[in-house]
Amino acid sequence: MSAVGLAAMTEMTKTVRSEDHGAHLSADERALMAKADVWLDAHAEEFEETLSRWVAVPSICDDRYAGIAGAAIAAGDAGGEAECPSASTPLGPAVAQMFDTAAADMRAMGLQPSDHAGYALSAAVEDGESRADLPVGGDDEIALISHLDVVPAGDGWTRAPFRLTREGEFVFGRGVQDCKGPSLVNLFVLRMLRELHVPMRHRVRALMGGGEETCMNDLRGYLRHERAAKFSVVTDGPFPVNYGQKGILQMVLSMPAPGIWRHFTAGSAANAVPGEASILLSGFAAGQVEAALAAAPACYRNVIRWELSAADDSGYNGFDTAGKAPSVTLHAQGVAGHAAFQAGTVNAIMLLAGFLSESGLLSGADHAAELATARALFAIAKSTDGRGLRIACADESGPLTFNLGKVELDKVEPGLTKIEGGEDGAAQPEDAGQSQCPVGSPSRLLLHCDSRYPVSVNGTNLEAGLRAAVDAMPGVRVESLHDEPAYRIDPNSAACVTLSRAFNDFFDADKRPFTMGGGTHSRLLPQSVTFGADFWYMDDIARKVGRPGKPDGMSADEGGAHSADECVNLRNLLTAAKLYLLALTRLDRVL
Repeated sequence: MSAVGLAAMTEMTKTVRSEDHGAHLSADERALMAKADVWLDAHAEEFEETLSRWVAVPSICDDRYAGIAGAAIAAGDAGGEAECPSASTPLGPAVAQMFDTAAADMRAMGLQPSDHAGYALSAAVEDGESRADLPVGGDDEIALISHLDVVPAGDGWTRAPFRLTREGEFVFGRGVQDCKGPSLVNLFVLRMLRELHVPMRHRVRALMGGGEETCMNDLRGYLRHERAAKFSVVTDGPFPVNYGQKGILQMVLSMPAPGIWRHFTAGSAANAVPGEASILLSGFAAGQVEAALAAAPACYRNVIRWELSAADDSGYNGFDTAGKAPSVTLHAQGVAGHAAFQAGTVNAIMLLAGFLSESGLLSGADHAAELATARALFAIAKSTDGRGLRIACADESGPLTFNLGKVELDKVEPGLTKIEGGEDGAAQPEDAGQSQCPVGSPSRLLLHCDSRYPVSVNGTNLEAGLRAAVDAMPGVRVESLHDEPAYRIDPNSAACVTLSRAFNDFFDADKRPFTMGGGTHSRLLPQSVTFGADFWYMDDIARKVGRPGKPDGMSADEGGAHSADECVNLRNLLTAAKLYLLALTRLDRVL
């Protein structure tokens, strides 16, 4: 280890050991925390090295592998020879690779991995032992739930998304916060239970899914094969105790793609606010674009820019030669973030569509169809509270949120027919026996959207309002809808109260359970809460013990989950491991 690395690790250890947990811990608990300090000191370098290996795997889930739709679906957009889905890789090869990497590291840690039909990976400790043949689920088990899949990198990164970058006490990389870092924390908690000889009445399992960021088919598949634990602690959100989550209505809308829209794509996922969007304005002169930008509303002038396009295949370099109009690329710069936590974000698709709607660039009969698409796209993208789609509502859990996260061109391969409502909108064989759209129909844009609605609201009622609003938009239609109902358990239950007290005693704080718009595996489990491992929105607690939750100068939605430059304070992850150790020993007594 280098002198610089040793100094940084020593400082990390110093901060961990100097924590004051207040007078609310028993003598036995304070002794356990002291042992945890020493153990984490000895394994802090290993934690970072392991997380580096995990971040290097771009484990983006591909739910199409979970079905039996055939080679066309498995091939996706990759082109060439189709790779058939495999029963052992129901979430796609990238997740399977991640499971292989994690399983090897688990064995090196002395934990025996169990593969659950390719949907999840787990290890358990019971009576100080970790064996692959331990029972799964049931009343004798407490589970720590996380996931190893990640959202796509997206735009705007200033560091390599799939290489761990260390800057001071922070590490950067896709998944360090959501949710590979917390997954590794859970494994370290298992190791401390075993290596520190912590007596437990319940078996404790660390379960890591591989499809949480898409349709949560990972936990659905797991629960088809295994029983749920008596109680599950999902480590995939903010602290303290999250006892309720808004419903999630994910939808795919479509609209015509005339003219300039025929090659438009933007965003990476329905549940991520896109930070960048671009469109090629073929046939528009640079002077036209410059004049439109100068005349546009002031809100666009600092976030819209243009550039002459690079040479195309014919050698045309963007300048007017032989009467050919120049090609200009228009760029919109927003602020990326998570669809469930939109404060501080700005949707780049909204900015681009708004500029094209309001700048006058698409004036005239020749651009009427393009303007109509721009206006419809803008109306949908700016409806972040659902008002423009007739679904606005609110209750104690907060208001409904809506996000247009991804736009892509509808693709229909030769010999295939597009089927409405198929898995991820994938093309399917013509004999699939469902309603079909004719091959060769005009191009359409597919809009992947995500709405988080209050816990007291019925998703079916929202769907009716949404369909009515879309029916009133010329050329726009609903292609598919998927509803995940809201989730809530009693915040005064013994488990919720125990975890809340553990958090407050640990930090000498007074935090209350909360609801949120984020969706985690908790909504699929019979008895569960989400409990950390994220201090991102609790900077007061993080700084109380000398550990900032985010780098200085970084706003709440920069560097967070689903954002560019996703980062986490390594010290805070190790603090979460200690807190979980305390919380589990208390939960073990009350369940």
